[in-house]
Amino acid sequence: MLDFADLIAPMTVVEFEEKHRGKAFAVFPRTEARTELFDNIIDWQQFSSYINNDRATAGMQAITLDGRKLCMEQGNLERESRPNWSRKDYYEKKYLHDLWTQGGSLILTKASLLTPRISMIAGAIERYYMGAADAHFYCSGVSNASTFSAHIDYDDNFLVHAQGDVSWEVHNSFENDDGDSTSLDLTVGDLLYIPKGIKHRAIPKTKRISISVPVAERRPNEGSLKTQDREYYDFT
Repeated sequence: MLDFADLIAPMTVVEFEEKHRGKAFAVFPRTEARTELFDNIIDWQQFSSYINNDRATAGMQAITLDGRKLCMEQGNLERESRPNWSRKDYYEKKYLHDLWTQGGSLILTKASLLTPRISMIAGAIERYYMGAADAHFYCSGVSNASTFSAHIDYDDNFLVHAQGDVSWEVHNSFENDDGDSTSLDLTVGDLLYIPKGIKHRAIPKTKRISISVPVAERRPNEGSLKTQDREYYDFT
């Protein structure tokens, strides 16, 4: 089992809580252990196979060249009539492939159980927070592919770099003033923490998969949050 302390090492949990949690972004530079862990989360063949099995995909979004977000749950990731036996939430693979080859980006949402390693990472984060984590795989096929503009998230977020290189612009305070940001160039094995309320933007520098792991925290006087069942059951 992966502990949160192992995930962020060599920074200690005490240092993270004193300097960063809910206060400021943090970069956990790649180490040999973290690089090995992140590099084996998913490869490009697994990515392609997952998308091609559209009837088993948990969630799918796309960012078009003009910055629009399309979502299978909203029914706007399709152009042709649906085949028989399609699910209610559906995307057209050819349309998705066209967006991909044109320089758009794809987001595999609701994906914290997609591979054992991302489930392990999400589990470590949610045990530390006593919350519930998920994972969204942000995937781009080319440098400078279309992505979201600078924005604010409303959960603490850990950004796992699994494939390729990404440049980040992260604001230095909750005021999110223009010009008060830090530029970061991150690659496989690097981990970035961004507290909720801090504006940020990712710019792919190469073909990349970077994974957002947001964590919902239990509010005061609320019961515990229900997490995903992260046990791996052997059906062989």
